[in-house]
Amino acid sequence: MSIGNFARFDKRYGLLLFAIGLWVWMGYSITSHSAKKIIKATIVQSAKLIRYLDDKIYPRKKEILWIDRLYFPNANELKHPTYGYLGYRRDFVIYFDADFVVKQAQKVKFVIYSDDGFRLKIDGKTIMQYLKDRPFGKSEATIYLAKGKHRLHIKYFQGFGQLGIVGYYQVQNGKKHLIGSSSATLEFVEQ
Repeated sequence: MSIGNFARFDKRYGLLLFAIGLWVWMGYSITSHSAKKIIKATIVQSAKLIRYLDDKIYPRKKEILWIDRLYFPNANELKHPTYGYLGYRRDFVIYFDADFVVKQAQKVKFVIYSDDGFRLKIDGKTIMQYLKDRPFGKSEATIYLAKGKHRLHIKYFQGFGQLGIVGYYQVQNGKKHLIGSSSATLEFVEQ
């Protein structure tokens, strides 16, 4: 093989290695940012206006996302740290479902910041709710939970204007944790 042929072979080989490396890096970055399957978030876009939590929904689009924590900050468009902007601005509901295990019987305080309304249920029992639209505001409630597995369900609605929902829990004598993040005595179960 002459030096000229070797140089052409070396350039092609280098370009091929670069392309393979780029392909591997893109595949890694796409899969490494996917959320753990802790909270199932079912987003339903309504074709008609939604003005309160239990308003009739006229489904136009439905999307299911898996998120690791309940953190959609106050903004003009629905945004999550894992997925970025999601394209939803008005007239939609989100159903959040997750399972968690309480390692010892205790009181647990739940804190929800929302714009607009929501309903939080634990094991099918309504713990707290805000039925109408509102600016980003805080609601909180404390519940005694027995040791064992429990089911969390939140229905959230967005009418128009600003939006967002962020959820925390706090175990007795402990710090606040985002819903979806485990602590020493309360563990969220990956689906």
